[in-house]
Amino acid sequence: MSKQKQKEKAKLPRTLVWGRDGKEMIYIEGGEFTMGGGGLDNEQPAHQVHVDDFYIDRYPVTNEEYKRFVDATGRHVPYYTVEWADAGHYNWDPDERTPPPGKERHPVVLVSWDDARAYAEWAGKRLPTEAEWERAARGTDARRWPWGDEFVGARCNTKESGLGGTAAVDAFSPSCDSPDGVADMVGNVWEWTSSLFRPYPYDAHDGRESQAAEGWRVLRGGSWSNDLDRARCTARLDGDFLFFKNVGFRCAISADAVEAEGAAEDTAEDA
Repeated sequence: MSKQKQKEKAKLPRTLVWGRDGKEMIYIEGGEFTMGGGGLDNEQPAHQVHVDDFYIDRYPVTNEEYKRFVDATGRHVPYYTVEWADAGHYNWDPDERTPPPGKERHPVVLVSWDDARAYAEWAGKRLPTEAEWERAARGTDARRWPWGDEFVGARCNTKESGLGGTAAVDAFSPSCDSPDGVADMVGNVWEWTSSLFRPYPYDAHDGRESQAAEGWRVLRGGSWSNDLDRARCTARLDGDFLFFKNVGFRCAISADAVEAEGAAEDTAEDA
């Protein structure tokens, strides 16, 4: 790495508040990390992947944050009556266009990949690639869960927690945080990524990151309805449905775009 590039990286804040949606974002240093290697065939083989520097939302997008987006854009609110979705207590009020009472700080669910991408575009960000998501979740030491290799039920909202539904995005932080300080990466809700669901090894240049291509997009992280065998840093699921009550998202942005935007000046205290 050139000295100039090192100086540029040194200027990047460890955390920042993104002005357009007010969300705290965490800096993730680029480089190689081990991707995959989990218990299911679709997580194999473990392989080395390079990502560039990027920022990712510390928490998933919440209902109260999503409301600002739908108010600003007029987009439909999460409300579905189809039986298979079992929307239940997660439907918004379609007339008042408000989220379920008491779930304002819970992750927004019943959102499709297109909904998530539309929010990201409105916020001036994008969805994370599958590789970025995993790097932010597990760091560089190939850990199984964000906090290490031993499962601790009190650190995440999975089936073991017994909550039986979503929780506030910060309910388990900081004990659930990844090495870089990203929270709620395992359990609570599966999260949309930008990537098409294709076999490993991951290759960002093989068409799986085409935003115009047809196909199912990857969901990561497991949810409140999954047990520890599915809620792991390496767990991946093809989004072969439009939406569900345990599917949400968070956003990312390349470090180069942050510098170009000048958003690095709007910083929070270093983590």
